[in-house]
Amino acid sequence: MKRLFFGLSLISVLGLASCIQDEPLNSECDIEQAIVVTDDPEAWLLNASEAIKDVPSADTTIVFYLREEFLDENYEGWERLKNVAINFRLTPGATITPENGSTHDFTQGGVHYEITSEDGAWHRSYHAMFVPIQPLETDYSFENFRWEPANRYREWFEYSEQGSVIDMWATGNPGFAISRSSATPGEYPTIPWDNESISGHSVKLETCNTGFFGQMMNMRIAAGNLFIGTFDVANALQDAMAATRFGLPFNKKPLRFEGYYKFKPGKDFQNRAGVIQEGRVDDPDLYAVLYENTDENGQTFTLQGDNVLTHPNIVALARVTDRVHDFDNWTHFDIPFEYHQEIEEERLKTYGYNLAVVFTSSIEGASFCGAVGSTLLVDEVKVICEEDENE
Repeated sequence: MKRLFFGLSLISVLGLASCIQDEPLNSECDIEQAIVVTDDPEAWLLNASEAIKDVPSADTTIVFYLREEFLDENYEGWERLKNVAINFRLTPGATITPENGSTHDFTQGGVHYEITSEDGAWHRSYHAMFVPIQPLETDYSFENFRWEPANRYREWFEYSEQGSVIDMWATGNPGFAISRSSATPGEYPTIPWDNESISGHSVKLETCNTGFFGQMMNMRIAAGNLFIGTFDVANALQDAMAATRFGLPFNKKPLRFEGYYKFKPGKDFQNRAGVIQEGRVDDPDLYAVLYENTDENGQTFTLQGDNVLTHPNIVALARVTDRVHDFDNWTHFDIPFEYHQEIEEERLKTYGYNLAVVFTSSIEGASFCGAVGSTLLVDEVKVICEEDENE
């Protein structure tokens, strides 16, 4: 009986080994997390949480923010960047070159890393860099935009006081490019607009039909949107709410949110299933949020589409609630920030808060509900801060 049991056990083990051998090797080659090797992150990084970065699947550039003192080229802290090691968490089985955790000089614009999948068939390049934190601009005329690499849609940016580019704006246009790849540049949900503006260009945000592919994915509309933050296009189809990551580090106390807009609703408001909701009229949404950018464990935290207005990390909110439907005249808004808790001065100095400014042509667009044709124009927006009024 013992021999029979041993024989069956041996067959089971051999069978299991055969299953393991037959399992295909992993073809993923992503960096999932990057960790700076340092005993004193707050001495040179923006804050302690900056030493650990979760890397969204669509990103190939990994940026660690340095303290503002690094903007001075003569700052002695630059010497520290000549010997920095980063540990990377990779997708299972993947390998990295240069060697994981190896020390490099990051003073020459960063270091490139090559990731190879477990099966050896796929490669992906990443660029890790350390850059001094730059204060976000708070005066938005929307005059600065460029073509994305494939020349399908525009991307907005701001210039700092020193004249360097600050990539602080994102849109859902990359997701729309997947659902309607044949769309012309003028058919995208968010585009520059010079036919009607306070001065120069305004931004036109329009709720658009996503076509056959969008219908298949139960994402029938794409609201025009523009927001401070980033858009993770690789997550756009799997988890649309998580794809929109609202806010970037901020070091001022905002007091008021003001600007101009025009809006006209589309004809038929539809729910996510595409069913017309009789009597329902679409609305735009315009708001600004200040929130704590670390969680209870001190890890980096970013608001997403499903919690941007509700998360307990939110410190202050300014939102246009009296939404005027007038496309012939510019409507001016000037909304005070409503604070839910006191600002911590030390946290503010070390960019422990994020600011998000958000515009969308359909108030429920994140849930794929709205009216095709709803159009919002936005121009000359400002976030007035306490420091600005004291100057």
